[in-house]
Amino acid sequence: MKKRISIFIISLCLLLTACGQEPVQSPNAEQPKPLDVNLQGPEALQKNESGIYKAEVTYGDEKVKNDDVEMIEFEIEKKDDEGKGQMLKPKQVGEGVYEIQTSFSEPGTYTVQSHVSAKGTHNMPLITVTVK
Repeated sequence: MKKRISIFIISLCLLLTACGQEPVQSPNAEQPKPLDVNLQGPEALQKNESGIYKAEVTYGDEKVKNDDVEMIEFEIEKKDDEGKGQMLKPKQVGEGVYEIQTSFSEPGTYTVQSHVSAKGTHNMPLITVTVK
């Protein structure tokens, strides 16, 4: 009986010791990098004035290759019409650089938001635009 109790206690100690260890990461394992989208464009326009909005997409310190971009769209939405935004496909103007040209037909406050998915991550920066 003492032998069984001793074996049980030793087994329990080994089990608890094994469960308490943190997994060791390989030093060669690639650390995830942030997907960064630098959205640029005018924050103020006149009614019917055209503006260019550009998204520069990087992963870590490198521009994202166009083959790595899973999805990119620009959404334009008036502040009081939330949920009724217009989705636009941008034009590729360089490696990891996309742009749209648009104008606003009535005064108000709008958001221009890029939706970018690349390398398994998603980023949605936005710019607020005041149209007079």
